[in-house]
Amino acid sequence: MSIYDEMKYFSSKVDEYLVTYFIKEPQFLYDASYYLIKHGGKRQRPFILLNSGMMFGAKLDELLPAAAAVEILHNFTLVHDDIMDNDEERRGVPTVHVKFGVPMAILAGDLLFAKSFEAALNLLKGSYVQSQVIKVIAALVNASIEVCEGQALDLKIAESKEFPSKEEYYHLIELKTSSLFKACTVIGAVLGGADESSIEKLREFGRLYGLCFQLVDDVLAITGDPSVTGKPVGNDIREGKKTLVIKYVLESVSEIERSKLLSVLGNRRASNTEIKDVLSIIVSSSAPERVRLEAKLLSEKAISILQTFPKSRARDMLINLTMEASSRSR
Repeated sequence: MSIYDEMKYFSSKVDEYLVTYFIKEPQFLYDASYYLIKHGGKRQRPFILLNSGMMFGAKLDELLPAAAAVEILHNFTLVHDDIMDNDEERRGVPTVHVKFGVPMAILAGDLLFAKSFEAALNLLKGSYVQSQVIKVIAALVNASIEVCEGQALDLKIAESKEFPSKEEYYHLIELKTSSLFKACTVIGAVLGGADESSIEKLREFGRLYGLCFQLVDDVLAITGDPSVTGKPVGNDIREGKKTLVIKYVLESVSEIERSKLLSVLGNRRASNTEIKDVLSIIVSSSAPERVRLEAKLLSEKAISILQTFPKSRARDMLINLTMEASSRSR
């Protein structure tokens, strides 16, 4: 059974639980909030949280409120991110603000944010004690703050004419992406009753996994198949995203190609032909593979952390997921 087959099983359990949070009036608001969730997503964050908890003996069903909390929070960030980036499509469907309008999309995002904490508080209805739930909520709060800090930096970088250094870019994606993965591993470990040393090791695993995941996402935004990724190729170019891929391309191509890329980067009026030409320059350079190699090194470090824990089915699923992370096509 592939890791994606494993994820489908966990996803089905999470989805059955998630829907219960969106059956309420006014239904049009809840429809807007649930819209992205019902249109897919890999449920990767819940998968990591569930297996992080099960490594220490937690039961899947008892972890579902926490898994729902991180997935709802993740979708909140996507709704608001799409508004800020003026993205028109995600997961192969129109984005929430395109489908329901910007005012309703903002409300839908706000509701998702609140629902995330409602789900976390529902852990108190199970076997978890108050001190554990407080740590869960603290992890969600910290992740929310870091995502906002990362998004602010991303907007500032997009406005600037300068490219961030490699270190600055890593710091950015650690805030925007790794923060929620760290929350997943910490929450799972806390609910599994892990000791502080194990929690810290899993936090570092989540940080490394998030960095790897985002680097590959940056590559797929340029080289991926839209029918698989659910996002149009070239969006990052139009939006002027100063990713590590683009930085490496600019360092390696001819002056003519560099000028062509810079003339299109961040130009929302760029024609499809111009975008296609720039994508061709990027794909034919060594940049995508160079970034994939960095992602692979990160995934190997993350796996080495997992291998310090006793062998278990949950641990091995996290290892398999991490092995797939740097080579994935979706």
